[in-house]
Amino acid sequence: MATLNLDTRRPPAAFREPAIKQRETRCPYSGAMSDGQALQTVHDWMRGALHCAAGRREFNRGRYMIEIASRKTVPLILDRFQERLENGDATACLYVFNEPALYPGRADVAAAFGYLAKQMEPISSLPARDLQNGAPLTTSMRLTCPVTNQLTVYDDFECIAFCPQSDNREDPLYDPLLFAPLPAVNMSSDVFAFSRFVADSALTALGKPVYQEEDAEVRKVFLKKCVERWHRVAVSIINAFERVTDTKLCPVHITDDGKYWIAAHKDPAFAEMEKEVHSHELPTVYGYRIIDRWLEYFDDDKPYRANGLARDGIPTGSM
Repeated sequence: MATLNLDTRRPPAAFREPAIKQRETRCPYSGAMSDGQALQTVHDWMRGALHCAAGRREFNRGRYMIEIASRKTVPLILDRFQERLENGDATACLYVFNEPALYPGRADVAAAFGYLAKQMEPISSLPARDLQNGAPLTTSMRLTCPVTNQLTVYDDFECIAFCPQSDNREDPLYDPLLFAPLPAVNMSSDVFAFSRFVADSALTALGKPVYQEEDAEVRKVFLKKCVERWHRVAVSIINAFERVTDTKLCPVHITDDGKYWIAAHKDPAFAEMEKEVHSHELPTVYGYRIIDRWLEYFDDDKPYRANGLARDGIPTGSM
């Protein structure tokens, strides 16, 4: 059996948490930024202050599509994002809205989420009022799986609203996990992101794509190690957010059994006007569900289907 060169002891540099920096509570611009300045602001944050190590990894690899958006251009950006996903040079997309009324220190979370819901409404089957009140904005995409090399439908490309006001402890919707330096909407799929991570890891550990590995035992061991490594990355992300969050106002932590993480919001939900504590799966739960589907394809010759692998968060009671 071949030896796997997959170090599971600590995340690689692309996943390591950067030194935590004090966030700007006031907008550095008295008027309006140019779109170029707005993009630079977001790029600087992604590069130096983003707490999500998985997102930072994709940004550093040039696979995080970041676009200045408006209600008119949102559908066009979605089309370009799908093209880039199909070409293998994108994993996630961030719609950035250069709206001066919602710069840091201006307005509140409710106003930002209401604005973002209206901007994203053209690609939703639901009205903006539903999006800002807890409904999901989900897009299904038919893409080639990076692990199996088979066309399949990913039904969990979710849009989530972010804004500068989410970092304000005085705001009733305070939730630093939903902070961005400008109002923005992130679109990504947990299942596809993990699939891309596994495909990248295979080139290092196996020297070839997973679907070209003929040894079933090597393949199985490799996939399990990927789950372990992805889980550690997720744990490091949640721990980083816990360190910068006032958890008396906004609970965020990993459960004692290490299988779930607690947040003050539902997932998936585009935005929410009321906060409620939810429990969400960690990779040690959902990662094995994903690789089981891959192993069924490789070992039992079953058709590969990526749909149905994502799970909603579970309410754990009022805050």
